Amino acid sequence: MQTAKGKAQLFSLSYRLLAKHYKIYVFSRINELRQGYTTRDMAADVAEAMEVLNITSAYVMGISQGGMIAQWLAVDFPEKVQKLILAVTTAKPSQLAKERIEYWQKLSQSGNFRDLMLDIAYHSYTQKSYRRWRFLSNIMGRLGRIKDEKRIAIQSQSCLEHDSLEFLKEIQCPTLVLGALEDDVIGVKGSKELAKGIVGCQLLILKHSGHALYEENKLFQEIVCGFLH
Repeated sequence: MQTAKGKAQLFSLSYRLLAKHYKIYVFSRINELRQGYTTRDMAADVAEAMEVLNITSAYVMGISQGGMIAQWLAVDFPEKVQKLILAVTTAKPSQLAKERIEYWQKLSQSGNFRDLMLDIAYHSYTQKSYRRWRFLSNIMGRLGRIKDEKRIAIQSQSCLEHDSLEFLKEIQCPTLVLGALEDDVIGVKGSKELAKGIVGCQLLILKHSGHALYEENKLFQEIVCGFLH
């Protein structure tokens, strides 16, 4: 719902363990999204941004929709990806994922930001974590507002139409797929299917974690560092 602009301090706190070892670049979608903009188009824009920044190749981590984009980056621009981490993402949305995304689309189009934030939190976190985050999500929902329904709609549609299953075999770099046993957005089967399609891929399913695996599991960054070292 927002771009990465102005989020440097937040990201530096969230990824401080990784930042001890690596220089980190965070990419969001381009500012102006056109109708029909796909996850594959998004990958091409990331590749262009890497060119502008003189990043010839990098370790690439994609989370959720970012993981969909990272798949295409590794397929279409293999020279740019040394190692690949795909977290709580899928090669093709399951029925569960479609239901979640379509419902969030509906809430965003109605302008109901509070219910949108609460529903995203409810399905992204484990029940234990949700009890801790519910108050904050409720406050954000009451104070915030949806600035660009069109942006959400285009990104949501790109997720619904994402399908890289037939291309996964083209990913040749070392790859780690991280799934969450209690993922109530993508579903753990999505992570398993994704890993199955990539040759030599490592798969790790973390217990006591939901779709917000990267936030609620303290081992997440340690596992990523271990894979990259």
